[in-house]
Formats: sequence, structure tokens, C-alpha cells
Amino acid sequence: RRRTMSQQQGQQLATLSPQQLQGLSEQLEQDINQLTESLASLQKAIGRYHTSGRALEAMKEETEGKEMLVPLTGSLYVPGKLGSVDKVLMDIGTGYFVEKSPEQGVDYCKRKINLVRENMEKLIEVITEKRKQAMQVTQTFQAKMQAMEAQAAKQNEVGA
Repeated sequence: RRRTMSQQQGQQLATLSPQQLQGLSEQLEQDINQLTESLASLQKAIGRYHTSGRALEAMKEETEGKEMLVPLTGSLYVPGKLGSVDKVLMDIGTGYFVEKSPEQGVDYCKRKINLVRENMEKLIEVITEKRKQAMQVTQTFQAKMQAMEAQAAKQNEVGA
């Protein structure tokens, strides 16, 4: 009969001291928090790609020379005029830009959204596994503490 992975982990956890279990629990909690922050960052990236894709789709109705406000920062704009509506420069990361048609830009955004979603799914699996491990550690810690309390109570009865 084969032992499952969680049974093996449970037996390994049982050999740790309460202090070691507490340290492991804290490490797992830190890992979960970091992974959750990464997940939130990926969700924001999807939002940015959606926004970019919608902006590119809206360019189909725009004409060259249209007056508009150009953002310099999140809250600072200057007046400007729309240049060519046939080509856009896309930031593809680390300071690199590529020229694409709006249609190619929409396709790029859709592909990036799918890629980020795949990464999010993998990250969710890792977070779920870490949470299971953290729960096992907590249960093992509580069982050890209860056993130590029971032993202490038994020794007090014998000594009394």
C-alpha cells in the first residue's frame, strides 16, 4: 500500500518541535502573502491589457488630426493632435517599443491576457497547496501542544 504525499508530510511534521512548527508556519504565511501580492499584480496587468485593447479598438473610429488631451502623468495632460491612426507604438517591456497596426495591437493584448491568465492559474495552484501545507502545520502544532498539556496535567496528578 502506498502512502500519499500528505501522509508523508504529516509524518515529517510530527518529528518537528513546536518551535520548528511555528517557524515553518510563519514562513508559509510569508510565502502565501508574497504569492497573493504577485497574483494581484498579474490581475492589474490584465486590466492594463484590457484597457489598451479597448483603446486600440476605439482608434478605428478616430481620424488623423483629431484634437485630444495627451497624458503626461496620471493627472497631467497637454493638448495634442492624433497622428497616424494606422500605426501605434506599443511598450513591450524593459523600455522596448514595437510599431504595430491597431489590429495587431489588439491581437497582442489578447495574447498577453491569455498568457497572464495561464500564469495566474498556476500561481493559484501554488497558493492553494501552500495553504494546505499551512493548515497541516497548524493542526500538527495544535496536536503537539494538546499532547504536551495532557502530559503536564498527568505529571501534576502523579506529583500531587
